[in-house]
Amino acid sequence: MLIKTATNTATNTTSEPDGPLQGGKFRHGNTEAPSQQKVLPLFTNEGKTAIVTGAGAGIGLAVAQGLAESRANVAIWYHGNKKAIDRAREIEDEAYQIDVTDAKQVQEVVDQVVREFNGRLDIFVANAGIPWTQGPALDGEIEHYRKVVATDLDSTFYCARAAGKVWRRQKEEGTDIYGRKLESYRYGSFIATASMSGHIVNIPQLQAAYNGAKAGVIHLGELSPLHQ
Repeated sequence: MLIKTATNTATNTTSEPDGPLQGGKFRHGNTEAPSQQKVLPLFTNEGKTAIVTGAGAGIGLAVAQGLAESRANVAIWYHGNKKAIDRAREIEDEAYQIDVTDAKQVQEVVDQVVREFNGRLDIFVANAGIPWTQGPALDGEIEHYRKVVATDLDSTFYCARAAGKVWRRQKEEGTDIYGRKLESYRYGSFIATASMSGHIVNIPQLQAAYNGAKAGVIHLGELSPLHQ
């Protein structure tokens, strides 16, 4: 554990680090160099568990396949695309049908994956998302707006929160849920699929709700490490 001493003209004070922060500032020396002497082993995820949402096709499926090729255990999450079940079989992993806009269900299925795989979680890729499809905002339905924001932004928060709870316990206890010492674990990795639409006005696309949701995803990803 890193202990940093701050000195002023009046007194010496010692404070313990608060996650990535210390005294409200990012602390230094909070990582260790890997022990591998070759490049290829740095890219292996052998023995690690990953969850990828929206992984029945497209970006999510490609990410899941890549993680599987790196020897990770991969849980494919999908909502309505039943082909995800076959895609999971192809990479010799499991598919879970889930509504990522339901925070309670997200937490339950995260815990289920940890139990059913190898007692740990290392990587979470929040990729689930839907577009705005109803043209000008003044003509679109409020329910469609809510669905876009719930799927694209709210679900990212729910996933980060559920995964973060697992990672906090793993960091504090140094074991999986079965009490076994964690190997090759320093911290969890949370990755969210945002969009260029989150930081530009991409005319002529009429999708203010989508752009706003993706902007939220970008900022959420930047701030999440501060909330461990």
